[in-house]
Amino acid sequence: MFFETHLELLRAAAEANRTRVAWTGYAPITPPDLAQADAVLAAFDGATLTLSSPTDSVITADEISPYTGKALNVSYHAPSVDEALTGAAAAARALRDADIERRVGVCLEALHRIHQRGEEFAAVTAHTTGQSLNMACSGSGTNALDRGLEAVAMAWSAMTRVPGQVTWQQRFGKSDVALRKRFRVRPLGTALVVACASFPAWNAYPAILANLATGNPVLVKPHPRSVLATALAVGVIREVMTEARLPADAVQLVVDTAEAPVAGQLATSPEVRIVDFTGSPTFGSWLERNVPNTLVFTETAGVNTVVLDSVSDLSAAMRTLAGGLSLFSGQMCTTPQNIYIPDAGVRTDAGMVARDDVVTALLSAIDDLAAAPRRAAAVCGALQSEATLHSITSLTDAAESDGTLLRRPVPYVHPDYPQARAVTPLVVRVDPRQGDTLPDGEQFGPVAFLVDCADTVSAVAHATASIRGHGAISSYLYCTDDAVIDEVADAYADVGASLSANLVSSMPMQFAAAYSDYHVTGLNPAGNATLTDDSFIAGRFRIVQDRRQVEGA
Repeated sequence: MFFETHLELLRAAAEANRTRVAWTGYAPITPPDLAQADAVLAAFDGATLTLSSPTDSVITADEISPYTGKALNVSYHAPSVDEALTGAAAAARALRDADIERRVGVCLEALHRIHQRGEEFAAVTAHTTGQSLNMACSGSGTNALDRGLEAVAMAWSAMTRVPGQVTWQQRFGKSDVALRKRFRVRPLGTALVVACASFPAWNAYPAILANLATGNPVLVKPHPRSVLATALAVGVIREVMTEARLPADAVQLVVDTAEAPVAGQLATSPEVRIVDFTGSPTFGSWLERNVPNTLVFTETAGVNTVVLDSVSDLSAAMRTLAGGLSLFSGQMCTTPQNIYIPDAGVRTDAGMVARDDVVTALLSAIDDLAAAPRRAAAVCGALQSEATLHSITSLTDAAESDGTLLRRPVPYVHPDYPQARAVTPLVVRVDPRQGDTLPDGEQFGPVAFLVDCADTVSAVAHATASIRGHGAISSYLYCTDDAVIDEVADAYADVGASLSANLVSSMPMQFAAAYSDYHVTGLNPAGNATLTDDSFIAGRFRIVQDRRQVEGA
């Protein structure tokens, strides 16, 4: 029933996947006002949510709003590894035997209902992740839903590419042989989806729904300090499953604590055949090494670079870059980190601008953004974790000690939440030729390193070497020479890194478009999976055939 309701939307999404043009399946979500957001949180205060197979264990999550500093006080029934796996096994046959349209229809209806509750999801997302309400409506709202729909459409296209049955005929010697062949989709097995703390929906929706659409039961393991938004999504899917006469335990929430994590135990369980992980490079690499008989999809982190060669309008470029450094307080996997500025400076339409003046222009653009509280709140949001603030403080102290500090990460004054864990970018200037060292890997949060370099060629060489070692998810270039852009794009492609050139507009430089942009290449250490290409879908199911000989037509 759900499949027919959403078939037109599904076909449009499949066409958008094919053409890679601009398209969205969901209308914008209006951000709730503060009173509405507070009312949403109040409704869950003291609640205990059951989103799994039966268990006596209950965990009150360590969820504290980055804006208010107050605990959300929400508890969750928390199945053990064995209980969760038993529930998934019990649901597996019914999910497998449901036809493709039924499973895909459940996914489409779940996305529709989440969209209908967009304001509620936005309020919960903001107060668990630190995203602004605007970002919670867009990046974790419509854009995340589009990424989920993108994956469902990819799965539907892949599974229906092969007919259900055919009559095959061929002449052997003097006789004709006819076989009736059936081709059936069979899932790989129980899947585990591990979500991150700061941006859970954007990566989790595609993974959860791709698994369910292809018939794999899913265990969803949220970050222990960012549970509620993921829990609500799981609740919607379970509700739709029940209405579709499928077992709700085909998708379960598995909650743990930071002190007693269960992701590793689940991932290495023989019953788990698929793992989707978003989070730290350390655990992502561990998964890739230690679960060899399991299909593992990872998106972790890398060092995103910016090479400044030449621009038409320096002020516009610096405003864009300042916004990129500040957006969601640098807690996005696409946030730029290492910014290369040549010794000769940056060429502009008005002439050459010295490196010191380029630095001054960037710092001024950051200061201008931070000085407008309403704008800063909408752009920066808040830090999800106290640990990120401690890390930034340590980096600041080290930079001050060695004389490389350019800008302190000062808080901005949030107009609505004076207790918000809010901070603007730390900026450090280094010159590797003088013995200055860049930190290994991603520095999570609003942190930028301005790297002195001889020229564009040396900048690209240094940046691509960094990508080989640490990976990158998004890379950026500012250059007015198309021939140079092509050369740099080739160099980045050779190390498996995507490149964006000359982004200067109202579009955030980190924005990745569903149905069009491939997110993560899978060709460098920042992750092995791509949202969303055929390889993200195809391994989750196999085609099993049977054939019988029949009388020829």
